[in-house]
Amino acid sequence: MMNRLTRTVAILALLVILPIKALAADLVIVTSTENVENFDIEDVARIYLGKVNQFPSGATVIPLDIDPMDPSFAVFAREVLKKNPSQLRAYWAKRVFTGRGKPPQIIRTSEELRALVSSDKRYLAYLVKSQADSTVRAVIELEP
Repeated sequence: MMNRLTRTVAILALLVILPIKALAADLVIVTSTENVENFDIEDVARIYLGKVNQFPSGATVIPLDIDPMDPSFAVFAREVLKKNPSQLRAYWAKRVFTGRGKPPQIIRTSEELRALVSSDKRYLAYLVKSQADSTVRAVIELEP
């Protein structure tokens, strides 16, 4: 009986974890096709945590976030920022309260996000790879 219960729990856990892991492999960091900046995942984390507001070259960067209800938000937070969504909310609440920054602007849909990113080379965002078309430049693909 216990063996059967353990096996069932393990199968259910895999069904929950596998789609999230698969999504992690599908996320890409995107910017405008006009943006020729070179940066790495650590630069992206510093930008999204409000520690810097410039690309490594010194050009201004404006990070954009997808709606926190979108599954890619949690994956990005965990894989890139090394925080879960509640830790990220607490992080930004403290920074805002102390006057040390404000969180990235939240965009409701990936379509709006892609349109904004393609319109200005200062924008930086993340999308599911299949949503990144020729209007944006995929700079970094997240490893699972």
